[in-house]
This record gives sequence, C-alpha cells and structure tokens, in this order.
Amino acid sequence: MAYDKCIEVSEEIWKEFEDRKPEEITARTGVLYQEEGYHLPFLDRTLLLFPARRRVQVAGAPEAEPGFRVCLTALMYLLHLDPAGLGPGISPLELPGGATFFRGHHGLPGGLLEGRFGQDATGFLIAGKKLHGEIKPAGDAALALEVFPSLVVEVILWQADDEFPAQVSFTLPAHLDRFWFLDAVWGLLNLVTQELLLAAAGEPS
Repeated sequence: MAYDKCIEVSEEIWKEFEDRKPEEITARTGVLYQEEGYHLPFLDRTLLLFPARRRVQVAGAPEAEPGFRVCLTALMYLLHLDPAGLGPGISPLELPGGATFFRGHHGLPGGLLEGRFGQDATGFLIAGKKLHGEIKPAGDAALALEVFPSLVVEVILWQADDEFPAQVSFTLPAHLDRFWFLDAVWGLLNLVTQELLLAAAGEPS
C-alpha cells in the first residue's frame, strides 16, 4: 500500500504526544511552540503541527497537502530526535546495521536522482537552492540540505561520462540511529529525494 497523505500517519504516533509535554520537546529540539502548535522549519518552508487536532499544515498555505513522508518524518523529529546528540556526516551505510539494511526494498534512493540529474549538475544545484540548500565542494555537485533544524543531509552527485554512469551518494549525521530506527532514516532519504525532484520539476513541494 502506498501512503501519500498526512492523514494516513498512524494514530499510534500521534498518541505519543499525549505523554509528552511541549516544554520537553521545545527544550530538546529548540522548536517554537505557540497556540497549541509546533512551528517546525522544514527546508524552504515552515510546518505547523497540532497534535491535539492531528493536523499538519504548511505555514502560509493551510490548504496544501504536506504529504505522508513530510508529516511522518516531522513527527518523528519532534518525538524522538535530540539534535545535540548528532555527530558529523557519514554514509548511511556506516550506521550500525546500515550496510545490511539499505539493500533491496530498502535500497538507497540515489537511482532516482541519478536518472534525473545524471547529466544535469546545474539543474541539481538549482533545485537544491530552491530548498535553501548549501552548495558543497564534493563530487561534480553537492548540496547540504537542512531538512529540520540541525538535521542535515548531504547529497553528492557525480555526472555520467563516457566511462562511468552517474552516481549519487548521501551523508547524514552520525548517531542518528540512536534516535530513529533505520526505516525512519530510509524515509528521510526518500523525503530528500522527493523534495529535490519536485523542486526540479517546478512543482510545489
């Protein structure tokens, strides 16, 4: 079953907020809590999360559908992640268990980006800048995307040439596995991929 909409996030995840005080979440993440909602920076926009109403909105666009991946990852950030406990960027394969987990169905989503940007490094950087990404000196083109506060995913592109196909690799913060299971990490990488492709297509993300 493909999950597309925010409403499809499990009720059990929302219920976790019932045992959490806003003061704990804001102290841990630094996210603003105001008028019964969390104001969470997300790439080039801000999400408004209202646990009591089981609702996520995009600030300035309340009728927009944030999408399942956005909502789930945002909720996991607020509930479980401590930005102070994250380390420097490493490959997802370097996370404990990552080399085994990120295979087959859970393979890293670089192939989608290779297909779109394998001969278009300029388009890759333009898409990243739309998402407020920082250009980095790696590969043929690289972007550091602050998905949520202090949660940075770097995407590195090597363009195709006469000898080698295009290649995309990712880095993310060391110790992320202390807060999230690897399937949530995989979801984060898929979210970043989705956002880059939407930005390149000129669609609202």
